[in-house]
Amino acid sequence: MARSRIDLHIHSTVSDGTLTPREVVETAAAEGVRLLAIADHDTTDGLPEAAEAARAAGLDFVPAVELSVGTYSYEVHMLGYFIRYDHPEAQATLSWLRRARDERNEGIVRRLQELGAGIDMARVQEIAGGGSVGRPHIAAALVEAGRVKSVKEAFQRYLGRGKAAYVPRERLSPEKACEMIRAAGGLPVLAHPAKLPHNGALEALLAFDIAGLEAYHCDHSARDSAELVALARERGLLVTGGSDSHGPRSDRPIPIGGVHVPDWVGEELLARAPDWWAKSR
Repeated sequence: MARSRIDLHIHSTVSDGTLTPREVVETAAAEGVRLLAIADHDTTDGLPEAAEAARAAGLDFVPAVELSVGTYSYEVHMLGYFIRYDHPEAQATLSWLRRARDERNEGIVRRLQELGAGIDMARVQEIAGGGSVGRPHIAAALVEAGRVKSVKEAFQRYLGRGKAAYVPRERLSPEKACEMIRAAGGLPVLAHPAKLPHNGALEALLAFDIAGLEAYHCDHSARDSAELVALARERGLLVTGGSDSHGPRSDRPIPIGGVHVPDWVGEELLARAPDWWAKSR
């Protein structure tokens, strides 16, 4: 299958992907991707390594992050493109988010132990391979322990919202997420908006200072993408897109460049690039 030349939503081992930042870039180059972004969850720690690898490979690399944002009743993901990863206030916020994630993970594992699941945090951290631990790693530990047959079943029985071991965690509000990304020189973009629970949710989020919509995504149909592009045009917003690839060894091995993103999406994003990024290329 032909790969897209653009992929603006990839994860590495620094969060919950299965390729290191350098491996992400090398794989992207081998697949013919020319413009890419790594957007790990609540961390920018992999971006310097990826930027160096991209320069060596002759690729355009956009530094990014993906934030888990809370609302009253559902979770939203916000992408921050061109975020300066040396920005002290942004790093303080990301550290707070990671601490909240760690506390949540420990709470989930404690609940699972109370349920007799037979897993511990040390093994979950080993599965994460030194990256940021998330529920997919806990799910993998449950599969390994024989408690469930798949990661999907782990979420359905234990880890999904309202299930036996579900633990909520502190999150940024959509407003604060946009403020943080903007303060760090970035562009806040609403991730995979077709996955929101209802149209009213999207309309409510458009009231915040977002810069764009991720129209092209592995969970979006062609109709979803067309409708989101039309909405972005109507509201004067950027359009972005990407595979949301977590690498070949993930539970859902969507390849890098595996979602078609039109070239004009990359052109319009790069036209909004800040001066510091252009000087760093």
